[in-house]
Amino acid sequence: MLAAFILAATVDLSAELKTRIDAVHLPAMQATVVTSEGIVAHGSAGVTKLGTTEQVTNADAFHIGSCTKPFTATIIAMLVEEKRVGWETKVADVFPEWKIRADYKDVTVADLLAHEAGLPPYGEDAEIAKLPPLKGNATERRRGFAEYVLSQPPAVAPRTQFQYSNAGYVVAAAIAEKVSKRSWEDLVRTRIFDPLHMTSAGIGWPARVWGHEEANGAFKPVDPHGKYQLQDFIAPAGDLHMSTDDLAMFLRAHLLAMRGEKTLISPATATVMHTKRKKSGLGFGVATFAGLEDVATHSGSADTFVTVIAIAPHDNVAVAVSTNASSESATKAVGAELRDLLKRFAAARTH
Repeated sequence: MLAAFILAATVDLSAELKTRIDAVHLPAMQATVVTSEGIVAHGSAGVTKLGTTEQVTNADAFHIGSCTKPFTATIIAMLVEEKRVGWETKVADVFPEWKIRADYKDVTVADLLAHEAGLPPYGEDAEIAKLPPLKGNATERRRGFAEYVLSQPPAVAPRTQFQYSNAGYVVAAAIAEKVSKRSWEDLVRTRIFDPLHMTSAGIGWPARVWGHEEANGAFKPVDPHGKYQLQDFIAPAGDLHMSTDDLAMFLRAHLLAMRGEKTLISPATATVMHTKRKKSGLGFGVATFAGLEDVATHSGSADTFVTVIAIAPHDNVAVAVSTNASSESATKAVGAELRDLLKRFAAARTH
């Protein structure tokens, strides 16, 4: 049921993706459309790195940035179903030994995943640079970061409004690690990648496809082994890579659960995750998108790639689109492709 598979009549999107990237001079783009039955359309176009002729394929991995957050939220959801933690479990109850500010005393796991904990964004290098030294392995550094941010003043009053925060997902991952006694890295592999047979998925930058940053109106390749790296402790907020085919299979697991079938999570858990709170659900946005209702959405970029996702449960379709460049034009291009594919394949199912 959860294994990745491509339907016999799958539509090849490569030609339209080539037109899309040529229009705004992007290096490459990849996209996949999935329904409850499997992958119904996919394609790729462009090069792995500007200055080369090496073509991307459907099997290539792209960095998905903050689209990592739904994976972390799903791990938490699975632990909730196992009763190792609860949506309303307070952070202070999981880490009673920490000197957590009184502001955060009532912050729950659900608050963290809905960006309602009041924590600062920690989305810029300057914020990370101001942190005290963090020691140990990734799990220990994650816990050190979480303890530190919970000792600092909130960005907004906790539990009062939406405040997007990478820090909240690091704290949530630290909780998952504490209650499961396993690292987030191990959890994402064994709980999601392996069951869904996501063979292209991994942590950090992809090895074959290079990201690109915009400089003086042109795209410049960024060496995946160079100085620009994300800190290991912040990985649960935004440091996974995978093909859109594999990403679509993760979206399909949620689509099936949203439509009443047990997958990685139960339908009841899917309802909790995909119900809008102040502004979002747990791990996903919730919005009317492309004329479709109750669409689960997210976007991600760590400055050299852009990925966007959407799940339309009432129309039995989900879409993932990635490009290996980051700019306003790149963001608009993947967003337009996402919208077009979602509308087209939702409409196709009604005829």
